[in-house]
Amino acid sequence: MPNRIQVAETILGSPGDMERLNKRVVRIGAAAAIFSAVLFLIVALFTGETGLYVQMVGPGLVALLMLGQIWAGRENAGIVLAGTAMIVVAAYAIVGDESTLIPAAMGVVIIASIAMLFARTHHIITTFVIGMALLAVPFIWELPTEDAVPLGAIMSVSFAFTSAIFYAVRNAATTLNRRFQVIFEFSPMAAIEIDWTEAMEYVASEFSGRKDRIRGFLGAYPDVVRNAASLIRVVRTNQAARDLLEVDANNPFEIKGAKLSAGWVEGIAEVLIALVEGRTEVEHELQLTTFKGRQIWLSIRAVNVSTGDDPDGVLVALADVTHLKAKEDAMSELIRSKDEFVASISHELRTPLTAVVGLTSEMVEGGLGGAERDEIIELVANQAQEMSHIIDDLLVAARAGMGTVAVALDTIDLNRELQAAIDGVGLHLDEKPPRLPPAIGDGPRVRQILRNLLTNLERYGGTRRRVVGGVDGGRVWVEVRDDGAGVSGPDANRIFEPYASAHKNVSSSVGLGLSVARQLAELMGGSLTYQREDGESVFRLELALAKESLFV
Repeated sequence: MPNRIQVAETILGSPGDMERLNKRVVRIGAAAAIFSAVLFLIVALFTGETGLYVQMVGPGLVALLMLGQIWAGRENAGIVLAGTAMIVVAAYAIVGDESTLIPAAMGVVIIASIAMLFARTHHIITTFVIGMALLAVPFIWELPTEDAVPLGAIMSVSFAFTSAIFYAVRNAATTLNRRFQVIFEFSPMAAIEIDWTEAMEYVASEFSGRKDRIRGFLGAYPDVVRNAASLIRVVRTNQAARDLLEVDANNPFEIKGAKLSAGWVEGIAEVLIALVEGRTEVEHELQLTTFKGRQIWLSIRAVNVSTGDDPDGVLVALADVTHLKAKEDAMSELIRSKDEFVASISHELRTPLTAVVGLTSEMVEGGLGGAERDEIIELVANQAQEMSHIIDDLLVAARAGMGTVAVALDTIDLNRELQAAIDGVGLHLDEKPPRLPPAIGDGPRVRQILRNLLTNLERYGGTRRRVVGGVDGGRVWVEVRDDGAGVSGPDANRIFEPYASAHKNVSSSVGLGLSVARQLAELMGGSLTYQREDGESVFRLELALAKESLFV
């Protein structure tokens, strides 16, 4: 617990919060002092009372003290208020009279009490010292002893009482502040607090049009966004944000406008647009680059929690949605692939179906000789068989999705199944294996695998087409090879995915054959792989070798 409190004090006690508070107090005080000095001057000019010129010196000195700190960029409210109290004491000693005694005494007490809000340590000792000093103030003003003693006592007690109230209020506010910081710092949600004041001032200097046109303006002039980004000041970040954005622990979290990626520019522009339009919050999704160069998708929500007119407290929450975007992209790709699949299956079924309808119509109309009728019947049977093969693939794909595909394992003759597949496709091969040993599998399913591989070879293979086979350990393998262009890169990993095709013509393939072939091979305890080897595309089917094989 002590470590957490220390963290909270370090983050919140401070740097950002105390700096902004000191700036506000000093700037408000400077404005009030200038107003008072100008008011004395105007009244003196109109009334001709020369004493007012002397009285304006006090507020003028206070204004100079505060303006000096503002100019140096080192605003310290405690020092300014202490200096103001001393100036009030000195001013009354020089030009004061009985009519201004009570206001001067009250002003010194109030200013000193407010100054105590900025006392960071030794609060009791500081209160005692200032209280003793206030006892001496009436004597500095050269009041009679019978008047100075009670006035000094009243000023000292009033200061102690007022200071105690301010101290209690400060402690309550600090406690709430610390609680917020502990929640902020240790929250699992990435969060950043940003001061947009200077960035908004810059945008206002560049854009003077209607608020509803700011989006078009920033879109047309991205350099304005980059320049504004360089003026953004990060007040604080929590550990979750630093981890998410991969900020080096040894470096401060700085936003450099000129080096921002397009995603950062887009996100900053969205917040600027919301601030210009007067909205208190904005939500947006964007892709950006982390500080280590990694691309991620973020959902951001920015809320303006500033207490004043300046947007110096905009809280930005970040959530990594990269995995959700990946799922969305995968779903979009699946939908696209299925759309292509519908177009493809419609084409493939329509071709043999059109032939069947046309040929049977010829038979119905009559007038055909026996030889012609037999030829048409054979053609109809072939086309019907082609449709049957397509439907087989569709059924396997559908059942695989439900986990209900069944295979009946037995000893099979690979030579017979291979020849049946070759005859079914009607493909000429430059080379075939002389003899393959028996394997363990489901005969019709193995034939379906080989048919799909040979159909793929017929559609996309090169000029030299061959099938080779052999035995490797306890497995028998069959390779379908061709010297075509084949596929490589990302497409090589996609050819076994359902509804996917590495070829551009969607009407040339259903996109299920290779996926179904691999699923069936794995269900039978085998495997189906693809690779490029010596300028050839190689599909390799492996199955378990039957025990009674003479090849063992």
